[in-house]
Amino acid sequence: MRKITNKALMERIINVKAKSLGKIAIPDMESQFIQQDKWQAHVESLTNEGYTILDHKLSAEKIASIVNYSERIKCYDSYRSESEPIDHRNAPKETHVANYRREDLVKFNMILEIANDPGLLKIVQDFLGAKPTISNINMWWSFGGREQAEHAQLFHRDLDDWRFCKLFIYLTDVNEESGPHVYVRKTSKSPLFRKIRRYADSEIENTFGKDNILRFLAPKGTAFIVDTYGFHKGLLPKSNNRLLLQIQYSLHPIGIEKYEPVGVKNSNNYNQYINRLVIREQNG
Repeated sequence: MRKITNKALMERIINVKAKSLGKIAIPDMESQFIQQDKWQAHVESLTNEGYTILDHKLSAEKIASIVNYSERIKCYDSYRSESEPIDHRNAPKETHVANYRREDLVKFNMILEIANDPGLLKIVQDFLGAKPTISNINMWWSFGGREQAEHAQLFHRDLDDWRFCKLFIYLTDVNEESGPHVYVRKTSKSPLFRKIRRYADSEIENTFGKDNILRFLAPKGTAFIVDTYGFHKGLLPKSNNRLLLQIQYSLHPIGIEKYEPVGVKNSNNYNQYINRLVIREQNG
């Protein structure tokens, strides 16, 4: 996949793969994020612009529940140690980001309900062109007051699968001080800068124009889906810490991930194919 430099050829391959997977029937149930008559507009925006902002925010009660749950599990600076947890209230100065573990997140039913929201699945299936796979669930703190950006705080493309997208939900208010998500509109379709590396702001601005660089400044609960093959970054927070939940949907499992589905009660409430990488029925 990384060796294919012709974008048109890549799209033809993707379409063949999607067609071979096929689609599934998604129940026409009420969505907590999507207004029923707007799902097609979201598909078009995601396809053409590379992102779409959803109609409804996650409720304050659900945000509080997820944040409260996060206090009972551990987060880690995975760039520096996979085994030493980080206190997000007093993170070391060298720590930019602290991630929670997928196996802990999927045990909280509210997060699984978000990932399996029928409105989201309908948008994602139409965007992918095939039945979706939940290929990652992540949540992390980004810390303010660090000297310089690093890793995903610099412009880059993701190349996790042939076609994929990610749901982002702000769990804290995000302003200029909080490290907003930054996205360069229409770049998911651009054949420019196909090499997977970090890019300087000047390279992106000079090539795509400042007017196409969007900062997602929004209150907590705001949800948006992004095709992160397009150029993006999480801006380095200036002072405020940011907490964000992310669900990834793709055609296939992600090669670098190690999947060990977690046993949860009533896992059959969710489509087994879509959730096969992250959960299984709990024995006993």
